[in-house]
Order: sequence, then structure tokens, then C-alpha cells
Amino acid sequence: MPTRRAPAAGASRRPALRLLKGVPLFEALTRPQLGRVAELAQEVTYGPGRMVVKAQTPGVAFYVITEGRAKVIHGKIASARGDAVLGPGDFFGELALLDGGPRSASVVADGPITTIRIERAPFRTLLREEPEIAVKLLEGMARRMRGMSATL
Repeated sequence: MPTRRAPAAGASRRPALRLLKGVPLFEALTRPQLGRVAELAQEVTYGPGRMVVKAQTPGVAFYVITEGRAKVIHGKIASARGDAVLGPGDFFGELALLDGGPRSASVVADGPITTIRIERAPFRTLLREEPEIAVKLLEGMARRMRGMSATL
């Protein structure tokens, strides 16, 4: 079973803030806005072979790996060879924050890993409380989509 630690105030939020700053979804946020998002982060650890997220299940959280490695598998068998490997600073599940749709892949701990996790429900509450964050997220997504369209 994963081990969860509640977010703590002050200095312990700094690693989450630093990691979230590198996530394209959050790139347009100001430092105080990013701090509000970081307040939602929980540290969660997983043992070797544990499935962090399972393909085709509803997306309920976003993750950034802080320590260790995980493999991405397009399917539901945790022992399968991974399609990609994620390490510290890598993230997954950003669309889960926005739409809660089904996961496109499974992510399995490839040894012990530590993540910061942001759940969809509190994130949506934050967006209702601070609509300017929602506007910046939409603008950032639009910029990325324009950039992808330009390369087609």
C-alpha cells in the first residue's frame, strides 16, 4: 500500500514548488499561484512493482516523481516491459486534473519511488476559488496546442 504524507507548511513545500515549476501545465502561473497548487501536494511513496496508475481507469490525480524510477506501460500487466522510463522531475496525469478521463497508460514503480501527488477534487476547488489560475492554465494549453499545430 502506498505511504502518504500530508502537505506541510513552509520549507517542506519548496521541493514541490520547484518541481511543479517545471511542468508545462503550470508554466504561466505566478509564484504565489504556484504556491497555492503546491499546497495541495502530498508526498506518496510506492514499493517496487506497485502500480501507481492503471490504464483505462479514471484519472483522479497528477504525479511528479521526486525519487526513483517508474515504467510506463500501455496495457494493464504490471510485469510487462515498459514503453518508457520516468525518473525524478518527470510527471504524468496532468490531464486527470482537468477532465478525470481514463488513463491512457499504466505507470509501475521500477524500484521504490517517491512522488508528489495532487488530487483532482481539491485542484478543482482551487480553480473555483482562484479563476485566474484556471485562465492561465487554459492560455498555456492553447499556446501548446498552437505550437503542436504549427509543427504538423
